[in-house]
Amino acid sequence: MTSNRKHSFIEPSSNENYLSDDDHRSNNERRWRRPSLAAYPWVRNDDVPDCYNRVRYIRDACKVLSDLWKTDKDFLNKSIDNDVARSYLQIHDFIDSKRKEWLEQLKKIIEQARDKQSTICRTMTEFRGNYEKAQQKLEAADANWKKFQTRSDRLTLPNFDERLRELEDIRCECEQARTLSRDIYAAETYKVASEEHSITIKLFYQYLYEENTFYNHVSKYLSSRMPEIEQRLENDELIPSFGYDLAKHCLKRNDTLIAYPIEICIRLLENSLNEQGLFRIAPSQGKQKK
Repeated sequence: MTSNRKHSFIEPSSNENYLSDDDHRSNNERRWRRPSLAAYPWVRNDDVPDCYNRVRYIRDACKVLSDLWKTDKDFLNKSIDNDVARSYLQIHDFIDSKRKEWLEQLKKIIEQARDKQSTICRTMTEFRGNYEKAQQKLEAADANWKKFQTRSDRLTLPNFDERLRELEDIRCECEQARTLSRDIYAAETYKVASEEHSITIKLFYQYLYEENTFYNHVSKYLSSRMPEIEQRLENDELIPSFGYDLAKHCLKRNDTLIAYPIEICIRLLENSLNEQGLFRIAPSQGKQKK
């Protein structure tokens, strides 16, 4: 009678104290049959205690799993997740190193372009300044020559013709200097214009070449590493936490595909929701949500 009460899901009522021994026996037998047939229709009566002993080890199994996760460093070092993650990190490091090399080459190309631009600007500014100075000197010499030529006292001024020729010679020299500066400035302008196409092609070709080299290296590296990762994923077999597949273990020991605790929970939910005392409610809990 004590054993039956221990494994019964139904609490004995207070009227049990007023029943005879035969009534006690009959009530206990009915209570034993009811949860056995309702909750465990697939289990014999003599298997129920063993079933409860198996359920008791759920806590121990959870503790073992918790300990496994606590030692995740040693556990993950041998897992497929760690292998794949390490491969991804290696791929990322390789791509990052190649990207740094690519950026360094691009910086060099940009520096070359800036140096070329600075040289052209400095040269053109210098030639343009020389031309503008020569133009200003020519304008000043021409103004002096015209002003001296139209003086009102030119007829009475001694050595007028000599001074006029001197101013005219200065004007001619300034005009020749202006013409030379203009020709140099124009020649440099035409030279830069003619070299612009080749300079642009050279710089852009270097840029595109470095970019193409970077992507080719990354593509070749990925092409060599991805098959290894795919092969690792294909060859991987999940290792059971306890060293043996649970379905095989249940099939071998109990001729079932799932463990006793899981099967008990499923059967209870399917067949025993209406059993009295299956879900205990505290006396202080007045209202319960359905």
